[in-house]
Amino acid sequence: MNLRPSTTPRRSQPARKAPVRLNRPRKEDGPSLPLNPGGALKGLMFFLASVLVLGVLGTGLIYSYRLITTTPALGLTEISVSGNQRLAYGQVLEIAGLRLGQNSLGVNVTRVEAALSQNPWVEFVTVRRELPDKLFITLVERQPSFWVRQDGQLYFADGEGKVITQLSPGDSASLPLLEVAPELGDRREVVAAMVARMNRQALPFALGQMAWVKFTAAGQVELYLDALKIRVRAELTDWETHFDRIETVWRDLRLRGETGHVATIEASGGKISVEKR
Repeated sequence: MNLRPSTTPRRSQPARKAPVRLNRPRKEDGPSLPLNPGGALKGLMFFLASVLVLGVLGTGLIYSYRLITTTPALGLTEISVSGNQRLAYGQVLEIAGLRLGQNSLGVNVTRVEAALSQNPWVEFVTVRRELPDKLFITLVERQPSFWVRQDGQLYFADGEGKVITQLSPGDSASLPLLEVAPELGDRREVVAAMVARMNRQALPFALGQMAWVKFTAAGQVELYLDALKIRVRAELTDWETHFDRIETVWRDLRLRGETGHVATIEASGGKISVEKR
């Protein structure tokens, strides 16, 4: 078999082009220059203009605030104080740092409330501003119910026996002296309940009639009625029931006209005893 060479022409392969390499700037060559230096300059000018405008506005606002908070046109012509009994009007203004003519908007209401709240007689305070020239202060004062003795000094105490403040020269309130034996610990709840009962006239004698109230180490409460010269004793255990019985006995003595002859009434162990002079 004869082999003949193929007469079909061969297709020549196109020559491959060598890749073109771009010479990129190296990092060590330094930063490239901005393509649009005019745009960067405009941005810088806009930023500086904004800062200038804000500065002018800020200065204007500060000046306006100072003008408004100092102008005599907004001076206080009325400072109203209500709810004060222990603190005089002038004392309230002095503690709060207020005076007539002071600029109303220049008064820091929060600071005024904080200053008054620091006073031992103030239990709660609110301050309200009414533009253009009025200020209203409402106080809730702590009410003294007793005197208590500490370190040889007398102090006002509230209806729970909590100290308010020390007596000062000129204080003339007549209150019963409260004494609680250290062995009894904290008796605030009992004291408060007894005071509430006396204040609502649920006993034949009121707190104002007493010279002293003692909680003794023997577990009794002892009351001394100054005007009647009568001692009243009751066990602290179930004291409300004992007080109910004392009230019944007292009512009976009054109907018979014998209260002036009584020296002691005592309720203990479920019994009531009356000792006459």
